[in-house]
Amino acid sequence: MSQTSIPPEADEQRSSSAISLQNEALVWSLAPTEAYQPAPIDITVCRAVQLELEPLRWNNYELLPASVKLTNTGQTVILSARWDSEQCPSLEGGPLEGRYLFSQLHFHWGLSALDGSEHTIDGHRLPLELHVIHFAERFGDQDTARASPGGVLCLVYFFNLKSNPNRFVEPVVEALERILLPESYTKLEPFPLIDLFHAFTDEYFLYWGCTRNGPQVTPLLWLLSRTQEPLDFRQLKQFNRLLDRRMRPRCSLQPSDTARPSKGRHLFHVNPRTPMSISTLRVEPPEKFAQTRWLVDQQPIDWSSPDACRQYVRLVREELARKKQPPVEEDEVQCLEGGSNRSSEY
Repeated sequence: MSQTSIPPEADEQRSSSAISLQNEALVWSLAPTEAYQPAPIDITVCRAVQLELEPLRWNNYELLPASVKLTNTGQTVILSARWDSEQCPSLEGGPLEGRYLFSQLHFHWGLSALDGSEHTIDGHRLPLELHVIHFAERFGDQDTARASPGGVLCLVYFFNLKSNPNRFVEPVVEALERILLPESYTKLEPFPLIDLFHAFTDEYFLYWGCTRNGPQVTPLLWLLSRTQEPLDFRQLKQFNRLLDRRMRPRCSLQPSDTARPSKGRHLFHVNPRTPMSISTLRVEPPEKFAQTRWLVDQQPIDWSSPDACRQYVRLVREELARKKQPPVEEDEVQCLEGGSNRSSEY
């Protein structure tokens, strides 16, 4: 009797899928206890446990909303949007059980560029932090979902200062001028939400933790992108012009706020692809920023290879040498044209 052999790649895929399911079960087994520990925390990269999960699936984030609203609550800035039925952006896969629907996004900033983010990375804050809130579809709405561990999901993006403005976040920054007063709002020209951040499937941190708003406790599953988003200093300072309910410049992060240590709970580094010596981001920018004038972003390098740094240095040196070559003088061009019958493309 003949035996049917299983191709090695199929067996490897089956094994990887089984590991992902086991790891997903591990993540959810921690929810009853760790989901009620306080957040945000300090992301201590060297303590993160590497974990393989299936890729996250991003649905409908590229679709144009019917309307976009930006609100100054007196505590933060919230962006909400409305789509036609069954077109709401959602997330599936990764550690998630079922589908999670987009609810809103909001920002956290500080008094300066050194203390804006709620989370810290190895003890250091970044200038701005973005939270993208989702709730589990099975609960029907966010108010119901917030009572259960895993009912609400928070995606976290860190922003770092660059010399050039972020053209994708500029529509939001420009609109801040119209909502300086607390409890004010404005409508924005609709744009796909994915313009504000990038979709990630690997290189993120995961942990359970809760937030408190008075007596209300909300257990959350946190997914933090390791790759940062950029903005310039002018864009950052626009957030500092917003006023709180006492008509004072609002800073969503108070000087007394401290991120809790991650010790005593599980912190996972999901689907790692780059060296752990880099704390929060891969060297290459998100795909939407691929077209840039910066030399570092123009080099076609596989940063996961062991000799990536050596390749980068060589390519940058070649590019700089090419830029330093003196331009051809007009007399030399005429001389060349006179001494050759070949046509020139220049």
